[in-house]
Amino acid sequence: MAGHLELRITDELRSGLVADWPIIAASLALWAVSMAVLAAKGVLVMSPIPYLHNLMIFGWVTVFFLVPIGVRSLLINRPERPISFIAAQIGQSEAGRRFVRGLPLLIGLVPFLIAFSMMKSSIGLFNTYGWDGAFISWDRLLHGEDAWLLLQPWMGYPIVTAATAAAYHAWLMLLYGGCIYFALFSKAEALRRQYFIAFLGIWTIIGVVLATVLASYGPAFVEPLLGDGTFARQMGYLHSANNSYPILVLNVQQALLDWHLTGNHGLGRGISAMPSMHVALAFLFFLAMRQISRVAGIMAGTFFVIILLGSVHLGYHYAVDGYIAIAATIVIWKVAGWLALRSPAEIQTSPSTTSASLPAS
Repeated sequence: MAGHLELRITDELRSGLVADWPIIAASLALWAVSMAVLAAKGVLVMSPIPYLHNLMIFGWVTVFFLVPIGVRSLLINRPERPISFIAAQIGQSEAGRRFVRGLPLLIGLVPFLIAFSMMKSSIGLFNTYGWDGAFISWDRLLHGEDAWLLLQPWMGYPIVTAATAAAYHAWLMLLYGGCIYFALFSKAEALRRQYFIAFLGIWTIIGVVLATVLASYGPAFVEPLLGDGTFARQMGYLHSANNSYPILVLNVQQALLDWHLTGNHGLGRGISAMPSMHVALAFLFFLAMRQISRVAGIMAGTFFVIILLGSVHLGYHYAVDGYIAIAATIVIWKVAGWLALRSPAEIQTSPSTTSASLPAS
């Protein structure tokens, strides 16, 4: 039994590599280019710790998905030998095989995300942060005043701000959870390929290229880094609200500022306002989830709106950061859809003869 299971898992892993090799290869190629560019600037990543840390995050979020699924399956089927039952599901059900096939792709994303994080924290090595004044002007031209002031009558309550900050932090679960869902659980192959092609494109084009060309700090950082007090009132409100309810982003903003000032290029560090990656990835998730179901689309769309408004209200971004992120994401999504239809055909598998214990889109 164990030998047969190991053989099936090995076969499925091999199938996953064959089916997803273009995306995995692109991820690794972008990582290699990023590391070479950083090395040319004297930034070297020799420690395996960031990679292990990122892999652990993927692992824990995957467990977060699997535990309720496994418990539900055991409660429904009540097998005499639970471990053997779960092992059989992995080896025999289509959902289980799809899960195993997606693991190479998920692992292939780990170095890519490290590369992006390093590039973002190194923007100052490639360009001067000189666009904040322009984006402040653009916001005022479009809205008549600073965009955060338009939101303040609706969102300027400490409890609303605290809830928005918590949702903004939950975006990290979307980053990892979205990858895990589409890599391991989704059976919509064309949509799955489109999602990951767009995912790589958004990080590369929006998160690295545009962020470097349009280097800017954002409202929370213009005073400590540029001496511009335009958003002193906004930051004053956020700190005042923190006396009533914890505004989680304030500690993160301070940590980002400290890392920036000390030139720390580690995982999850770096300041960049334009365009907003939070908005871009939330919008990407909405574009994908609305094709799965109406309810999924509504939920993802609601979260996207919260992130869009929160990015301005919490002082991370100018409104135009989000608008340009949305426009660029739409273009990338369309191109990714065109490329997905020209990707290798999906690996054919036989229909499952057992009830699937994992969700499928």
